[in-house]
Amino acid sequence: MSIEFQTTPPVADEYARPGSDSAAWQGARAMLPWLVGIAPLGMIVGATAAANELSVAIALMSGALIFNGPAQLTALELLGEGAGIVAVVATVVLMSVHLLILGSSIAPHWRGTPLRFRLLASSVLIDPTFIEGDRRYRSGLGGGHAYYLGAAAALAIAWHLAILVGALLGEIVPTSVRLEWVLPLFLLAELVQRLQTSSMLVVAAVGGCVAYLARSLPMNGGVLVATLSAVAMGVVVARRAS
Repeated sequence: MSIEFQTTPPVADEYARPGSDSAAWQGARAMLPWLVGIAPLGMIVGATAAANELSVAIALMSGALIFNGPAQLTALELLGEGAGIVAVVATVVLMSVHLLILGSSIAPHWRGTPLRFRLLASSVLIDPTFIEGDRRYRSGLGGGHAYYLGAAAALAIAWHLAILVGALLGEIVPTSVRLEWVLPLFLLAELVQRLQTSSMLVVAAVGGCVAYLARSLPMNGGVLVATLSAVAMGVVVARRAS
């Protein structure tokens, strides 16, 4: 999959078509393989909230407000440490910068749709929903909007259930086996799915090299620098390809 800023013709209101229910179910089924890594990550988020003495309601609310696993996990840790709301919001925003690239890439497919659809679709835009939705839109099979929303609904339901389970059971799980290895494995699996073109290999290589060189920066600053470097390289590659 390549990140590109292409212009596509306005797409009709596909989620209202006859037969769009089947497309929604197809989207939900397409999300199932992702849940193998996402569900344990959601449990980590819930367990982290419990470990920081945050209520189940706060854990679930954070899932609705921050539909971004790593950013949500960081936000809960910061709240548990007593960080100010400004610091928490700023951190979440910085960790979600890449969503601007995803949004710019998928937005042409949403032209001509009602505002309510665009608001709903953008609120659940995250790497897995983008990848599955973009794949359907490019396939030309139709029903792309219903497919995207079906995938997003499956992800959102599973995510919040996983958070709930983690928040309720996290305290009885020994710290040494709290599945911390799931996050890097999930991110690695996501990366492998993206590395389908030479352009994405270049972007990944730049991000990885910068992360390694900046690993000693305080407050995990290397991650931020690497993310911004990868985003910048993605923009350069996209412009050269257009």
